[in-house]
Amino acid sequence: MAFIVATLALMITIYTIRRRHNRLQKTLKNSVPEIVKLFEDILFTEKNFNEQEIFTKFEDIVEEVNRESLDIGVGVLVDFKNDNRDSEKYPLIISALGIVEHLESKFDSRSNSEKIDAFQEAFVLDLNKFDSKVLRYAYSKNKLIRSEARNSYLALSTNDPYRFFDEFDRDLSKWDQIELMQYLELQKERGNLEGLGKWINYSKNDSLVVFLIKMVGFFKQKGINEILIEKLEDDNELVRAEAIKTLGELNISETEQELIDRYYTEPEICQVAIVRTIRKFNTGKSLKFLQEIFSDSNNTDTKKIIAEAILNYSYEGKIAFQNLKNTLKGFDLIILQHVETPLIKYK
Repeated sequence: MAFIVATLALMITIYTIRRRHNRLQKTLKNSVPEIVKLFEDILFTEKNFNEQEIFTKFEDIVEEVNRESLDIGVGVLVDFKNDNRDSEKYPLIISALGIVEHLESKFDSRSNSEKIDAFQEAFVLDLNKFDSKVLRYAYSKNKLIRSEARNSYLALSTNDPYRFFDEFDRDLSKWDQIELMQYLELQKERGNLEGLGKWINYSKNDSLVVFLIKMVGFFKQKGINEILIEKLEDDNELVRAEAIKTLGELNISETEQELIDRYYTEPEICQVAIVRTIRKFNTGKSLKFLQEIFSDSNNTDTKKIIAEAILNYSYEGKIAFQNLKNTLKGFDLIILQHVETPLIKYK
């Protein structure tokens, strides 16, 4: 009899806890529109709120400010940030609701999914207060946690954010590059990209070197001309090709003659990079060179790229392009016609 009574009591307790949890979840789910409205009033209107008012209004909506309700609030802020809804008042809500402390508790959670949520939420909310927390997981045995921690450290740290570049020991996937580019964007906003160029020389990972050279061009980093010129001698053709393209992105046109001199000794990927960079320089000095290599090239795709460079190489280039059309015939003429009118097929 005692066992039956105890079992019934346990079942009633579990039922009560579950019912309370389900009711809370329903309340929180239904409260999202009100939370959105509250946060919009704080962030995007001229209304003035102090921290106590924010906490009280939030508490009135969710009934209890706890781990679950704060997760809902953080989710709303993250959505605003991801939608590029800018405001100087995000720190006001973050401070009022103790979101920094809330994320710290998630970093300490036993749940890997909660830790990953904390990494990503801290990144989106630009909370660079977790260097020590993030660094602790940067050497985790869990590969996913380790990767997230290192990426977050790059995004959030103001103290040597690139410290893990030398530990990339594999080729970067497209997703790796997208993530790293996001984090570098954040470092650019902080004016903290100066240390980026040195890793082009420091890193032994060619995949990372190619990516960093590309980022130097993308972010228009200055003061690394000598490093890029040095990379023209690299053993890896992908590194050389990216260095050539970045010379064009940064308009380092004093290297134009050197690139011309290298053209015939380089593989096709570097030759194409040289043509595209000369087209970007557009100095008017290399038109004769472009005409010569168009005539010499036996590769259809390369010929097309050279023809595009000639056509877009200033006014003189347009004249030279028309002269080529008037003198050439057969397949070379079809390539020129395709470049001028892409609807005309050349293959």
